[in-house]
Amino acid sequence: MIRLSNVFSDWMVLQRDTSENMVWGYAEPDSYVSITLAKNHPETGEAEIEFEGGVTIKNGDGYFEIVLRSFPAGGDYTLTVSDSKDAYEFKHITFGDVFVCGGQSNMELPLNRTLERYEEEIINTCDTDIRFFRVPEKYNFHGTEEMIENGSWKYAKMPEILDFGAVAYFTAQEIKNREGVPVGIYNTAIGGTPIKSWVGEKTMRALGLHEAEYEECKNDAWVKETIETEAKADMAWREDADKSFDADLSGNLSGTFSVPGFFEGTPLGGKCLAVLFKKEFTLPEGWTEDEVKLYLGAIIDSDKVYVNGQFVGETGYLYPPRIYRIPKGVLKTGLNTIEIKLLVFRREGGFMPGKEYQLKRPDGETVSLSGDWEYTVAKEMPYIENLTFFSYKATGVYNCMIYPLRRQQCRGFFFYQGESNVDDYATYKDEFEAVIKDWRHIWRDDTLPFMFVQIAGFSDGNRKAYFGRRSFFTEEQRKCTELPGTALIQAYDLGEFNDLHPTNKKEVGRRGALAAETLVYGRGAYAPGPEMKEVIWKDGGAEVVFSEKLILSHGYGVITGPDRDEKNIIGFEYISDGRHIAAEAEFTAEDRVFVKFPADVKIEALTYAWTDSPLDANLYSEDRLPVVPFYVNA
Repeated sequence: MIRLSNVFSDWMVLQRDTSENMVWGYAEPDSYVSITLAKNHPETGEAEIEFEGGVTIKNGDGYFEIVLRSFPAGGDYTLTVSDSKDAYEFKHITFGDVFVCGGQSNMELPLNRTLERYEEEIINTCDTDIRFFRVPEKYNFHGTEEMIENGSWKYAKMPEILDFGAVAYFTAQEIKNREGVPVGIYNTAIGGTPIKSWVGEKTMRALGLHEAEYEECKNDAWVKETIETEAKADMAWREDADKSFDADLSGNLSGTFSVPGFFEGTPLGGKCLAVLFKKEFTLPEGWTEDEVKLYLGAIIDSDKVYVNGQFVGETGYLYPPRIYRIPKGVLKTGLNTIEIKLLVFRREGGFMPGKEYQLKRPDGETVSLSGDWEYTVAKEMPYIENLTFFSYKATGVYNCMIYPLRRQQCRGFFFYQGESNVDDYATYKDEFEAVIKDWRHIWRDDTLPFMFVQIAGFSDGNRKAYFGRRSFFTEEQRKCTELPGTALIQAYDLGEFNDLHPTNKKEVGRRGALAAETLVYGRGAYAPGPEMKEVIWKDGGAEVVFSEKLILSHGYGVITGPDRDEKNIIGFEYISDGRHIAAEAEFTAEDRVFVKFPADVKIEALTYAWTDSPLDANLYSEDRLPVVPFYVNA
């Protein structure tokens, strides 16, 4: 009997041009396991065996491995693994460049969430040279595991492509187009995971961090009880809230609320609620003939939506965009009604500013739903704590989702993580560098390229907010490039002030491929963007010298509007008396900018793009890579 990891499946990608690929698994002691790799010829349909190998199991645990010879990129192969009892056949195996992708939600985010931006491209894709293995989410606090027990390889076609991670897909697409080879992706990302989830136990203990948490999670009974108790309480809370909408609501707190906006500072602020929102609107003729999209931005926290009494969609938590399809015949010419049963979990409800609140027909015609909505509070609810997600705990997912991949040869790693560490950036450099070293160690190659994305700009829906946390965190990310063979992929300019999950993933992929062009393929000198080389303090200002020529521009795919200033340099601030103050600046040479300071003001520091959401900053390289943020004391 043979047991194989699920990484062996139809459509698998094996690393090209290496003699270290192996077929491995477990079989009965003293049995003989054989493999064949047969190339399928597209014209004749015949298969020709190009590799044969076998091994007799001598060790007690039944582990075996058979190493393949080197194969070039491409090909359509059938892999057969057999012993005296079993035979497994895996079709459409190919050789190409394999990458392991990890991180949290912005790496996990599927292409399905980017359809509003890339729908035509995505639904028309059919590409067998881009393949994806989603490593199933799993954790273990007792030690490392050997096998991936679920999942399978898929290639880029509908509908499977909708589940591909968007950053991973667009990076793979760009690399495939540049290098002309198939690309395989193992995606291990889990939304919300902090950096401690992705490091090994030994390293974690050496750092002296999270040991008590790890020991606590070894108590399986406690973990099980916690999950069951919290899930039961959460379900009871939601059921109680849902039932409240069926009660007589007359006499309950009611009024009007202007959408979009946060509840803070209104009668709805600071409360956990079940609240019914209602809006009546009039439609002209022609709106009943097609399916119509309903855009309700992002609602904090949970919603169920009804149009003219018919349920059209629901979302159970904060982040996903609310885009619901209204079937043909639901809308009426004349008066219509939308109702939202909204739940606020943690006293910070509202409708995210800056999002679309409208109806849209296929021809592009829209009807705005912004403005006053009537509301009635169905019930004021008790506060409920967030669920405990054990995937977020130290080392657990490393043991089950990274360690079991270590035998799969790859060209490098792409990583996009950090949103969950913004508020505790002090130890991030040590922890992230430990992750990089751990992953390289178990792949037995300290030179494997590690390319990581700087988190995107975001300011909790407050366009002018300055919290200062993200800039200091992203600086800790940048410092990790001190490790050899690493590259920072900038993305601060690709963010959205009101969305933790911006959809401009194609440009992230382009920038990722630029990093790979140098670190993986050895061409050129990679730079994440123009970098500050020197600040020359002068009367009335400071001259900033950069590493390359600058232009006023914006990133590819960035949605610009009339409020974006691309005639004047935006992004510099000086700090005086602890306050960040926007500064005027002008070019003095193609790689130099003079930043002006007012007279008689004590300057403490000069910064560029040093805010939580520096989306207006507009200095770029000629290849549209943004200037690297900096903070320089005077």
